[in-house]
Amino acid sequence: MKDPWNPINEELREWAYDADSLWPTQDFDLAVGELYLSDIIIELASDNSCPKQRFFLKCAYLIVGDAVRTDYHTETREDVSNFLKQASKTGNVYLLKFVEHAKELMSNPSKFDYDQWCDGGLANVQFKS
Repeated sequence: MKDPWNPINEELREWAYDADSLWPTQDFDLAVGELYLSDIIIELASDNSCPKQRFFLKCAYLIVGDAVRTDYHTETREDVSNFLKQASKTGNVYLLKFVEHAKELMSNPSKFDYDQWCDGGLANVQFKS
């Protein structure tokens, strides 16, 4: 990956399907967990054959969690809602659960928990069940 802090879709897709590749840099999830990458995040988080599906699901949770945590200073509420609509359209069970969690958090921001939303807790739980 040329610049892991500014990944492009093709590089992310290539990395995602290489089961043996490691994270290109520390905090790579922070570089990828951005709404400008929403199309590729949703594409890969909804693909049950993607070896790094869980990583992209974690990025989706990170986007919403960080937006709610900062009272929508990192991303607007409207943009987050559009992201959730996009995720819902996939019909993927993991993303549908993510959307359910996100709507609950947006309705009750006091329930925000950093470990669950920004450190992968909720995404990891989904893969254990």
